[in-house]
Amino acid sequence: MTDHTLRVAICHSATRRAHLAGAEAAELEARVCDWWFDEPGCNAIKAGLTDLMHAARRRYWRELAAVQLLMGHRWEQAEALGVEP
Repeated sequence: MTDHTLRVAICHSATRRAHLAGAEAAELEARVCDWWFDEPGCNAIKAGLTDLMHAARRRYWRELAAVQLLMGHRWEQAEALGVEP
């Protein structure tokens, strides 16, 4: 396997991981938005889901930034979005 072939395979893998993280973030966001209960403990659950959503979004941007870096481009905006708070 050549270096180019390997790099392309890694980029495809990272792109797929990014799409999975993006789908996870969207699903968590939908759950947070649908969470309308006002019961005791619901705020903690909603906060937990929100934290998971933000973590999935950071994974999405980190993966996309890694793909760009592997292709020889720096994408500083995506790198900034993928930083832990």
